[in-house]
Amino acid sequence: MTNLSDWSKIGKYSLLPFAILLSFLPLLDPAGIFSDLKTKSFDTFQVLFPREALSDDPVVVIDIDDKSLNLHGQWPWPRNLVAKLVDQTVYSAATGLDIVFGEPDRTGAKELSKLYKNNQPLIKVLSNTLDNDEVLAKSIENHGTVVLGMAPNNKLRNSLVLNKFGLVVQGDAPDQFLDQYTGIQSNLSMLNAASAGVGSMSIGNNDPIVRTMPTFELVNGTLVPSFALELVRVSVGASTYQIKSSNASSEKAFGEATGINHVKIADLVMPTNPDGSLWIYPTATKNLNVIPAWKVLQGEFPLEYFDGKVTIVGTSASGLLDLRSTALEKNIPGVTIAAQFVQQIYANDFLKRPDWLLGLEFLVGLIISILICLSIQRQGPLGGLGVYIFGSVGILYGSFYFFTTLRYLIDPISPLVICSIAYLVITFFNFLFTELERKKVRTAFSQYLAPAMVEKLAQSSESLVLGGERKEMTFLFSDIRGFTAISEKYQQDPEGLTELINQLLTVLSNEILATEGTIDKYMGDCIMAFWNAPTDQPDHRDRALQSAFAMQKALTQLNLDLGRSEQDKLSVGIGINSGQCIVGNMGSEDRFDYTVLGDAVNLASRLEGQCSHYGFEMILGEETVKALQGYQIVELDLLAVKGKSEPVKIYTALENFDQSNFIKDHNEFLSQYRAQKWQEALDHIKKYQSQIHEFHLYYDLFLRRINELKENPPENDWQGVFVADFK
Repeated sequence: MTNLSDWSKIGKYSLLPFAILLSFLPLLDPAGIFSDLKTKSFDTFQVLFPREALSDDPVVVIDIDDKSLNLHGQWPWPRNLVAKLVDQTVYSAATGLDIVFGEPDRTGAKELSKLYKNNQPLIKVLSNTLDNDEVLAKSIENHGTVVLGMAPNNKLRNSLVLNKFGLVVQGDAPDQFLDQYTGIQSNLSMLNAASAGVGSMSIGNNDPIVRTMPTFELVNGTLVPSFALELVRVSVGASTYQIKSSNASSEKAFGEATGINHVKIADLVMPTNPDGSLWIYPTATKNLNVIPAWKVLQGEFPLEYFDGKVTIVGTSASGLLDLRSTALEKNIPGVTIAAQFVQQIYANDFLKRPDWLLGLEFLVGLIISILICLSIQRQGPLGGLGVYIFGSVGILYGSFYFFTTLRYLIDPISPLVICSIAYLVITFFNFLFTELERKKVRTAFSQYLAPAMVEKLAQSSESLVLGGERKEMTFLFSDIRGFTAISEKYQQDPEGLTELINQLLTVLSNEILATEGTIDKYMGDCIMAFWNAPTDQPDHRDRALQSAFAMQKALTQLNLDLGRSEQDKLSVGIGINSGQCIVGNMGSEDRFDYTVLGDAVNLASRLEGQCSHYGFEMILGEETVKALQGYQIVELDLLAVKGKSEPVKIYTALENFDQSNFIKDHNEFLSQYRAQKWQEALDHIKKYQSQIHEFHLYYDLFLRRINELKENPPENDWQGVFVADFK
């Protein structure tokens, strides 16, 4: 069964795959979210860095505005009036009529003759009058470079024969990539025949913001160029279009039909999107050369004004509903968008989005997501935040740099969204899984280690590996005196013995933990603890001694609480020593303990075993005592513990023991003892054995020892060392 710890490990290992999978979201584009974000980012670039006005604008827009309608009547105008506009622009390199003339002029002679067929005098006059459509056709033919517009749709189903241009296709057939329509609303055949070109006025989609315009569309199997593209072809005098698609020469598509890459007219090359559309790089309409139609009709602009220009006739009149929006402006005349299309081509200023940019955006999002994940797992949220900020700044700077210098449309939003989601989600779940691990560590070790050690393990599970470090530390061993006798009293009540031992170990452990000591282990009735690891504690000797004093007081209180008599009271022996050791996790790969190894540790254990022999509850090693200050420390003996040949001085520490004269005499006693001055030593024992009750058992020990030494004198070089033959 998988436990909480296993789930936290699985969760942490799953964060990196999550970061990788997250990077595929822009490619999957759920609900079109990333497409919308991408177009919004492109709009932002164009708002911040719009196309600059041309110093020599090749395009003139003749605007049929509201005032023109007020002066010359409602739309549609008589075709002879439109013909006058054509005549006024006769010197233009090309004139485009952004209007469909799909039906005969109702004000023309032919239509009026049908309407008034019973009025013979009028019919006679009309028969001698040139029809308005013929007038317009003649003006178009005389002009020589007029382009007419058409409106493709899927409500009609008709065929179209175009013989105005030639077409060269390189690579995959473009038909499969283009927008397709079943029919098209065209002009009167006489007008189409008189024109130099015809093109589709479609903007290619129903997006309220015009961001791209098609170069070609497919109408019932026939390739139809856009109105603006035809204007360019006619204006430069070209007869042929060249379409370069995937798998053409020098185009790498690896056999895949990826779309149209370029459209070429004479020396003008236009980079396209795969569907053959061209990005509109807008400029403010105030930068366009727009003149009202009524002024042209009144002759305020001479014929030479239009010389060499591309002139487009369209409308901004509010009632004609030809209003569009770009990334830069809202509700602008549709004819101005066609004008900007032509401007871009002449200025060779194109926005470009090669198909490989999508892969680049994906790789950037993937790499930064992975780096964020790894940084969070190794350095925490701040490390991940650094990568996130650095990556975000790099994405934004790179996309703006390539837009302003190369006109590349690089999407910064999708990688930023991916990186933001990655940072927030991975930070949250990394915190969650880390807390689960910490909870596991705290639960497992809080009963055995000091809070500082538990917290260190919780902060870094890397601490839970085998290994150690050399360190100077202080060690404490505590053992219950007379445990065998106590156990015999509970032969019939093992549960009672267990409860008693647990109570005793609890109060003693609490005092160790109160000084931030680490409980290494419980060995039956014995406690092993140490200080100065895992955290540094420069005062580790003082902490150990304070803990020992506190343990003595806690034990006294426990005896009172349990109502134990003087003969039956619980007591412990405490051994304390300091020195160098190895501390760390030791054991097998699957099961180990945080513990200490070293000779100084063993000596602390031996000192605890000598407590009952010397009659004190606490015995300290020389390495512990030498750095202690402010305590009543009394030297006890020069002892060679079992298993060691080198003797060490041992001490005890006493609280509230204000006997400075005694301590001075006691030190003199030890000197006399080691100098084999038996009588002087015996005199000291006789003087103080009953007077200083804390030393009663100690002096009784030395009394027996001196008597034995008097009977069996030691060697002359004897220095007072007692060799212990028991632990």
